[in-house]
Amino acid sequence: MKHLNRGQGITLGLALIAAGLAAQPVVGAQAAPASKTDQSVISRLRDAASGTVDLRSNPATGRVGFARAEGANADLMPAVAAEGQQGAIDKATAYLAEFAPAFGARAAELKQTEVFASKSGWSVTFTQSYKGVPVFAGELKAQVDREGDLTAVNGFVAPALSLDVTPRVTQAQASARAIEAVKARPAGYEDGGPSGYQKNLEVRSADLVVYRQGSPRGIDGKATLAWAVEVWNKKTVRETLILDASSGKPLNRWSMMADALDRRLYEAYVDDNGTPDNPDDDFVNADLVYSEGDDFPGTLDQDQQNEVLGTGEAYWLFRNSFGYNAWDGQGGRMITVNNDPTIDCPNANWNGVTTNYCSGVTGDDTVAHEWGHAYTESTSGLIYQWQAGAMNEAYSDIWGETVDMLNTRMNEVGETNSTDGQVNRTPGNCSQYTRSLTDMTITAPASVAGPCVNVPASFGPVITETPVNATAVVGTDAANEDGPTTTDGCSTLTNAADIAGNWVYVDRGTCPFADKIANAEDAGAEGIVVGNTATGALGSIAGQSDLYGVMVSYADGQKFKSAGAPVDFTIAAQASDADPTHRWLSGESDPAFGGAIRDMWNPNCYGDPGKVSDEEYVCGSEDSGGVHTNSGVVNRTFAVMVDGIDGQGTGIGLDKAGWLFWHTQTNYLTPTSYFPDLADGLEASCQDLRGVTLDKLSLGDPQLPDGSDGGVVDPEVIVGGMTAADCTKVTQAIAETELRLDPTAECDWQPLLQQGAPELKCGAGTTTTTTYSEDFEDGLAGWTQDEELGFDFSEGIAWEASTSAPEHTGGVAFGPDPVSGNCGAPGDLTSRNGLISPAITVPKGTTPRMQFDHYMASEATWDGGNLKVSVNGQPFALVPNDAYLFNAPAGEMDPDQGPMGGEAAWTGTDGGQLGGSWGTSIVDLAKVAKVGDSVKFRFDMGRDGCNGVEGWYVDNVKVQVCDTPAPTPTPTPTPTPAPEPVESKTHIKVKPKKPSFRENFKVVIDVDAEGAAPTGKVVIRIDGKLMGKAKVKVKNGKAVFKIKRDYKIGKHVIQAKYKGSDTVDHSKKRIRFRVVR
Repeated sequence: MKHLNRGQGITLGLALIAAGLAAQPVVGAQAAPASKTDQSVISRLRDAASGTVDLRSNPATGRVGFARAEGANADLMPAVAAEGQQGAIDKATAYLAEFAPAFGARAAELKQTEVFASKSGWSVTFTQSYKGVPVFAGELKAQVDREGDLTAVNGFVAPALSLDVTPRVTQAQASARAIEAVKARPAGYEDGGPSGYQKNLEVRSADLVVYRQGSPRGIDGKATLAWAVEVWNKKTVRETLILDASSGKPLNRWSMMADALDRRLYEAYVDDNGTPDNPDDDFVNADLVYSEGDDFPGTLDQDQQNEVLGTGEAYWLFRNSFGYNAWDGQGGRMITVNNDPTIDCPNANWNGVTTNYCSGVTGDDTVAHEWGHAYTESTSGLIYQWQAGAMNEAYSDIWGETVDMLNTRMNEVGETNSTDGQVNRTPGNCSQYTRSLTDMTITAPASVAGPCVNVPASFGPVITETPVNATAVVGTDAANEDGPTTTDGCSTLTNAADIAGNWVYVDRGTCPFADKIANAEDAGAEGIVVGNTATGALGSIAGQSDLYGVMVSYADGQKFKSAGAPVDFTIAAQASDADPTHRWLSGESDPAFGGAIRDMWNPNCYGDPGKVSDEEYVCGSEDSGGVHTNSGVVNRTFAVMVDGIDGQGTGIGLDKAGWLFWHTQTNYLTPTSYFPDLADGLEASCQDLRGVTLDKLSLGDPQLPDGSDGGVVDPEVIVGGMTAADCTKVTQAIAETELRLDPTAECDWQPLLQQGAPELKCGAGTTTTTTYSEDFEDGLAGWTQDEELGFDFSEGIAWEASTSAPEHTGGVAFGPDPVSGNCGAPGDLTSRNGLISPAITVPKGTTPRMQFDHYMASEATWDGGNLKVSVNGQPFALVPNDAYLFNAPAGEMDPDQGPMGGEAAWTGTDGGQLGGSWGTSIVDLAKVAKVGDSVKFRFDMGRDGCNGVEGWYVDNVKVQVCDTPAPTPTPTPTPTPAPEPVESKTHIKVKPKKPSFRENFKVVIDVDAEGAAPTGKVVIRIDGKLMGKAKVKVKNGKAVFKIKRDYKIGKHVIQAKYKGSDTVDHSKKRIRFRVVR
């Protein structure tokens, strides 16, 4: 597997130690299964150490994720001596040979692959593989100090691996699917972008891996053989897709475009290929305008000069301070591209090869920020998703702000080297130079009056506490190739006469904000209101304009469009105290942003969280799990560590904080680390660096105009390094921002479908009668299908029979929601595919109802399903939500989705998960039809043109009613046939509800049957294995199983099957339970 580029480089005064090391197995190959993290292993681990052992579990596996020795003579393995680099390797290897199972791996699955030297000692890296296949992000790091003490071991490995490693999907097939998915909807172009983004897409790598689902989020999941495919175009698209190697289904996906000195600068432009009237053959070209050693500034414009100088400052920060030679640690060339026309400006990014900037986005902290992504990629390799991605983004903010504090360029009011000197921050305050949060209220028409959820734009006049009263007119334009709707503002506005002198309202999406702003300016607008999409993250509109600007929520945007007249509103900044300083602002020197885009001291000022429990913390999957928002937690941790909680310089200072974050990045963080890993790493690093002389952070003192002579020969140092008092302040900063707080409780993630569907309870004298049932064990026999397409060139996907539904046995109906498709072109999947039941007569009786089991995992709002009904041959109509007794559709399809646009639907996935779970929906038939009516039900699966998740599984469709049995006839000599067995229900309870590891527990089976006493046998299986049989007690209908077997920590499945009797029909039940530590 091609892991992220992890060159480790050198540390000042130390020889390069990582190069040329061969990968060595920890011990010889063995076939033994993975040991469980039982108390005996933990006891032996503790007994083997000297000092106190601090253990923390990995949230994704429940196994040890961080082990650290603390106190006097702290050493996890004092019985093994270590001297020098090889001694460190040998000691770490010996430790994992014995204790790897505590972390979740078999010792033979680990290979020592890297060593990194620091001032405090050595960091030895081990990677995990299974049967020769690398485990994605499976990595442990062992820390050995200069005295030979093993002080910590941490990381993630996948436990108890047992799977086939032969892929059914070939590498070529996985690569083709990945290309198709990225071409259909590349990350970063949700608001439109140049058509050239699809050109030159290629697979950079496609590696077979063992992928532990849920590991990037820190949640439980199963290990799956998968292809990890990286797709890029070498410029503006770079994505990683994880595809199931058995089915090709997507398991995860994220963008990797993280928004001796050897520099090169290229100026990019669009080459029309000699055909100016044909944009289809245009391509991006670039001219080399600067190489290391050229005259400076020469003919370079201001943005180009900023990029050359900023690249040099980033280089010298890491070279002088930490001894790390260029972004890859190997003295690699640092290439910059200016004004790339394929970037959705204003923006900047790192694409894995070059840093790239739009004009006006070249501030000192911004250039260092993008190079920070490169340094992260070559050290910890943090992926760009969830908390790992938030740390990746925060590290770049940290290094960018560090450069800003150290240099003498672009120093705004209140910054360290500004003319009037440094002005510190006040707890809870924003900066005077921050665009404040605003209150916005619609005042007319009365039908839509009320407050609006909004975020002010980052351009145009600053909205102050003095209210701005304005009128907005909905802009109309042609529906064409620039934008498919008449309110997207992507082409010339046709009602400019009405707009002139007012604000204009347009919808978000399809084209860049810059196009909408330009069309608003051309129409004579004074300001622009952009209505968010149904699923997009509400954020500040970026651009360069003198217009006022604001983005409102999707719901509030609909108010503007439904008003039927111009909308009057008022908007004003929220009243607050503010500090007269730019300190801790990010992007404040980028004119294209119109001011700073983040506040590291008080992230709340920009709608970002400053601690995990803040309401601004992003729980959903938008923005790759909140990487640009949740980074605020880490940013504030650094700011508090530097300046103290009071902001007045009572922290540990910039030099020490910078060292702690660097040491943690290079020694403790792994690709899928979480905030608690950062907390542990910072505290461990503080202990590692106690008594160690540290070089102060420095950009040098370059005298040449191009900054090429910034090297430091005799650096200033911090004698003694970290102190006990410093480490106390580090712990206080971690507590202040709640780095160790599990976000699960704060986010309150819920399943898409509620569990615990109510049973049909019939009253005295009546019984439950099932008049129709379908379990799809014979496929889709008896059912028909229809299809509706969104465009002439669209194609649908028929329902199919399946026996491979997740967490479900037997046959089901499956409506696919694949990752494929090609939006707006041949191959587009905008469609509705219906699965239609046979005709069913509404039965006579009370409480008639229809129910079905289902599982949904789709692209939220764009793909989803719902239920429609046809009564007596009439057209199909959506079953209204008020007809549902349980689990009505809780979502709504995007209005622009296609045939099902705007309809109520089950759409998306379970909260906090990448997939769904099974649930039951129940419809009150009396609300859709009358007794004796003939009805047909249609399960509709709708999709937009491209991209998906998995699909909709449906099973166990039933129509039931409470029926009054006919009077018993007068006995005749003819024997009366035995009555049909009555329906039964099986229930399962685990006592205690969450058994502890190695603790005996009980499974109670309860069988209910109306008007009959269940007798017979119950069979139970746990994780598919038969556990035993027991007779159901007639007295209370219960069977009790005592479970003595050890089950690993995590989720397990129990299935109970009541075998039935002559008078009671069989039934079964399946539940999940969790074993905890």
